[in-house]
Amino acid sequence: MWERQFKRIGVWLMVLWMVSAIPLGVFYAAYWSRIEQLPQSVARYEQRHGGRWVTVNQVSPWVIKALVATEDRSFYTNWGISLSGIGRSVLVDLNTGQPTEGGSTLTQQLVRDALLSPVKEFRRKISEALLSVLVTALYSKRQILTCYLNEVYFGQGAYGIFAASQRYFATVPRALSVPQATLLAGLVQAPTALDPVLHYQAAKNRQWIVLQSMVADHMLSLQRARSIFRAPLDLRGGSS
Repeated sequence: MWERQFKRIGVWLMVLWMVSAIPLGVFYAAYWSRIEQLPQSVARYEQRHGGRWVTVNQVSPWVIKALVATEDRSFYTNWGISLSGIGRSVLVDLNTGQPTEGGSTLTQQLVRDALLSPVKEFRRKISEALLSVLVTALYSKRQILTCYLNEVYFGQGAYGIFAASQRYFATVPRALSVPQATLLAGLVQAPTALDPVLHYQAAKNRQWIVLQSMVADHMLSLQRARSIFRAPLDLRGGSS
């Protein structure tokens, strides 16, 4: 089984390198040491922005369930990339003539933010996909989740889940309620536009989309999703 999986990884690496036209030696020199130091880099990045490193065990499991259901449904089984998502993104790029961010898995989001520049271009997308496969080969899903949760931006200057929990709810990540967890999970799509303090209704609309995704994945019943949506958030500086 493992031999088959490693062969599959090898095939995807070969395809991505061929498409990218990036010399292997150049790519290795530019990125391998950074991939090996990914957790340490994320920790330093978070510390510079006033955050605090937490492990997956220190985060409410509802945050993780909500993120996976909404951002990357195949997270636990994919190799860091979504082929269907990449395909859709490429088609949009070709039709519009403008690079987009569509089709990104949680791993791709982590790689884009931690290892690459924010410049949107086709070659960067290929590098992003290739690096995501390498990160998936080197790290466990729990390690990838830990890095993601500590790196992702939630708005209001909050980098990482610890800072976001403090900023919005004056609590620690493990103590987040289900309503709070699902609201936070929705913010990563557009932290500024969905800022619950400044744009409360937009954040709530996004929370409902998160809850619907969780219902579709059989994590919640529709009745419970509606109850969670109506529940108070105890939002600092917000409407509820």
